[in-house]
Amino acid sequence: MRASIIIDNFNYGRFVGQAVESALSQTHADTEVIAVDDGSEDDSLKILENYAHRIKIVAKKNGGQASCYRAGFAQSSGDVVLFLDADDWLRPDCIEQVLRHWTNGVSKAHYYLSLVNTEGAVIGGRVPSGKLADFEARAMMHLFGSYCAPPASGNVFNASFVRQIFPLMDDNALQHSADASMIFAAPFFGRVVAIPESLGYYRRHGKANTSSRLQFDLSSAAELLRSEHARDLLRDISWRMASRHFTPAPYHLLDPSRAKRRLCYLRLSGDKLMIGDTRSSLLRKSVGALWRWRGYSSFQKILATFWFLTVSVLPIRMAIPLIKPALIFTSRSRWQIQLLR
Repeated sequence: MRASIIIDNFNYGRFVGQAVESALSQTHADTEVIAVDDGSEDDSLKILENYAHRIKIVAKKNGGQASCYRAGFAQSSGDVVLFLDADDWLRPDCIEQVLRHWTNGVSKAHYYLSLVNTEGAVIGGRVPSGKLADFEARAMMHLFGSYCAPPASGNVFNASFVRQIFPLMDDNALQHSADASMIFAAPFFGRVVAIPESLGYYRRHGKANTSSRLQFDLSSAAELLRSEHARDLLRDISWRMASRHFTPAPYHLLDPSRAKRRLCYLRLSGDKLMIGDTRSSLLRKSVGALWRWRGYSSFQKILATFWFLTVSVLPIRMAIPLIKPALIFTSRSRWQIQLLR
């Protein structure tokens, strides 16, 4: 079985070499590597050219993630495809381990990613922190419009599945949700397989802990939550479009990440991200759905229930110490399900 690793890069010259090296070091012999540069203004292309004799390089004008995926996929010939972010990298046996679990009818396999800092040192923890969805992924999509999955670099897709959904992907509309459209559409096209080990490394940038978050500026925090809520809505559009599920699921529950954002925004701003949001309604919806979310252990559910309860009922000055770490741990990929996400 042939594998294609497509690296999408924009101004990550300081990282992209490590991503390429990890792709070229795969123990699965039949692996091709394609690097797509999205109009970088740094030295990315110069670095990629050092590998020109071993990889395919696609240099294009800046167009966003979806356009990178499409351009790279058009050059690929693999039976399975991994879209690797240029600031992440893979374990040498990543593809080999995935293919050991691969069977007919699989649309996607996913695995954990170990957390590293900007310099690449392991800092402990992994994404997602919960239990990866397996056979229950489709049922979770019908209930929540979501399931416990890693960011882009932690997913390997069946190329035939990708080929089916790409015609429905709009580069402009989905430039920030290209990975989401594939991740969340996958259960509707086949089986999702979970591999319960870390097969790659996810770089948590220092920018995730900016001074505005450390100082906990209320207006900046509220703006962050509004932005992430808008991305939630875009994610919904993207996977429904890709999976051809154009109408909302008949029974939709709040996944923990979305519930957390809506409650934090309500407490910090006094305003609502959705009509009908109140402390009591969000607490009721959040806790009720939380215990049906299969990505958490019982212990995680108890802790999350305590968090939702205390943040809902405490005076805001007492709730902020609980809200602050929940926002700080919100990082560049909104589909990382952290303990309180």
